[in-house]
Amino acid sequence: MSWLTKLCLVIGGYIAACLLAYGAVYVNGLFIQDPSQASAGMSAFGDSILFLGAFGFLAIFPTGLALYFLLRKFLKRKA
Repeated sequence: MSWLTKLCLVIGGYIAACLLAYGAVYVNGLFIQDPSQASAGMSAFGDSILFLGAFGFLAIFPTGLALYFLLRKFLKRKA
């Protein structure tokens, strides 16, 4: 596998994590009945915490993949 393919896999993983986290915030917005009842700042903070949590969890896969590629390359050079 070339370095460009590996790079595209990792970047694509981060893009997918970002889109899925955005989708989680969107779905959460559909379930909130009336956001005007709560403070707008509190609602925005909750959305940002949800986005960061979902993105952080989903970004574990591309980060692990990048570390795997780097570690394999490093160990291949050492041996």
